[in-house]
Amino acid sequence: MSISRRAFLAAVPAVTVAGCAGQPPLRVAVVWSGDELRRFLRVVDAYVTESRRPVSVYSAGDNIGALLRGPAAEVIPDAAVIPRLGLLFDPLVRPRVQPRAGGHEQPLFWRRLVTPYGSEEELGAWFKIANKSLVWQRAGEDHRPADLAAWQPRPGTLAIGAADGWVLSDWFENVLLARAPEVYRGLFPPTEPGSSSWWDVSQVTDSLTLLATLWREAFTPDLGRRALTMQFHDSILDVFSYRTADLVAAPDFALPVIERYAGKDVADLFDFPAHGNGPPPLVVGGDVAVAMRGGGPDAVRFVNWLTRPRVKGERDALTEWVDEGGFLNLYRAPSHGLLSAPAQRLVSGANLDYDLSDRLIGRLEGGDGRGLWRVLTELFADVTVDTVAPAAAASAAREKILASLGNGGAR
Repeated sequence: MSISRRAFLAAVPAVTVAGCAGQPPLRVAVVWSGDELRRFLRVVDAYVTESRRPVSVYSAGDNIGALLRGPAAEVIPDAAVIPRLGLLFDPLVRPRVQPRAGGHEQPLFWRRLVTPYGSEEELGAWFKIANKSLVWQRAGEDHRPADLAAWQPRPGTLAIGAADGWVLSDWFENVLLARAPEVYRGLFPPTEPGSSSWWDVSQVTDSLTLLATLWREAFTPDLGRRALTMQFHDSILDVFSYRTADLVAAPDFALPVIERYAGKDVADLFDFPAHGNGPPPLVVGGDVAVAMRGGGPDAVRFVNWLTRPRVKGERDALTEWVDEGGFLNLYRAPSHGLLSAPAQRLVSGANLDYDLSDRLIGRLEGGDGRGLWRVLTELFADVTVDTVAPAAAASAAREKILASLGNGGAR
């Protein structure tokens, strides 16, 4: 028996923001839950008030990729806000994305990310951006290393939420970008399936070894086991609430967690350390709003409205979200002093590099328990819990990456 898109999505838990009676709601899928979802609903409420069109927001979580790939085009939502850029170019998802028309002009770096090679069509617009090259410490303390090669943290000084694979991926990307930026940039655009290309160069192994050595210095087997069961939020609390660690590498959206549980003015931050005389790495990420073909012109209008620049002096739910921290936007500078400089670099910085794991599709695609995230989780466990020598563990991790490439490759 066939099932319509409306019937399928009606079975997914949703929050509908009211509009004119009798109109079918515009169905929007997101990954957020909790406070982030509540804040997004406040933003959407303004759209409903202005357009009189009801909107149903679905929290798909980590399953948003499966929802967009779907068993058939009829079951996908009208629009979505996706956290992994690679989904835009997934062979099942891309034909279902409706190119963006009209609306505001996006900054060149960010526009290129959502524009397919050889095309002028933008597949989406940036709603939220993130600086993923920050290290947090308690205010009044200074644990900043001289550079990456000199970073030899003692056991117990680093907090890592290794239960979340993206946290380990951020570590790898920062180390690789600092150690070998030309290799990092060579890993994307993608190679053909079955080709190892840049993954098979010595700098990848060297970077994995450097990362493994750093982790090995910072974690005893007991600390490693604990880290493997710790999620991102808990790693923040380890530094700022429990004070059982001194540093945590985390994106800008660590700030609201810090201030909610530890209070205001308790944190300081610095850039992820450079390697030698090179520049510090600057890994960026973000959430892209896309219109799906089933949503028609209404979906495009929603995406353009959602991601539009706010005029000077405009106050709404999105500007409040930015001002309170934990949400960076291309067109709105945060008022929080700690985030001003990290946010500005995402707009005007010259050395931006997008999160690698979020661009991959195929067998290396990110996701807990799979792809590059799994390889790095196993690397972390090898060097911390099982005390495998960093060089041997790094070599094994590289072989796992190459094996994945040989069985379908990455995009």
